[in-house]
Amino acid sequence: SSPDAWAREVASYAAADAGTQLPARPLVVAGGQRVKLWPELQDQMAPRPVVMRGLGDAIVEDITFHYTQLIGFYQPDTVVLLPGNSEFHIRDNKSAAQLAAAIRQLVELDASYGITRRFYVFAPLKTLLYPQDHLTIDQTIQLLQAWAKTEERVVILDANPLLSGPDGMPGEIYFRGDGINLNEHGYLRLSVLLQTQV
Repeated sequence: SSPDAWAREVASYAAADAGTQLPARPLVVAGGQRVKLWPELQDQMAPRPVVMRGLGDAIVEDITFHYTQLIGFYQPDTVVLLPGNSEFHIRDNKSAAQLAAAIRQLVELDASYGITRRFYVFAPLKTLLYPQDHLTIDQTIQLLQAWAKTEERVVILDANPLLSGPDGMPGEIYFRGDGINLNEHGYLRLSVLLQTQV
């Protein structure tokens, strides 16, 4: 339950950065396993430099705890947060208000440094495996959208309509066999949504 669980992964990123020419003012994508599984976003966003920083089944509070190493270190022009399913399972069991508050805390920490120009927050994604989460996700989206109206630099990206079938439920075509993680078709929709906004 401790954010220290990700210390080794954070250290691995730092070691890789030590031998690399870091891009200037990149777009940093932070989150958990969904970020680590997002294929080819760097190519799709070119020539804009993209830094992917995912930590296993991390929750938003873990990203906040490791903010300096995962985000602040790169002095990003833009930050993208992609929350994972672990906000509701495995690592945590958040209510809509708790998840919205955790996201606000991360965005406020980022704003305190006065570097990031824009902060994009992907709304939690509805999944095939956990339909019982859908109401909480809808409530979270409402809270985030209402809050973002007061924050000029924050944009909420709701990809759920793009990942739904004709019945409005998550479409099997966009998910891997586990019913949780997106496949290449699902990630392509996330990428296109991000491209149209950035």
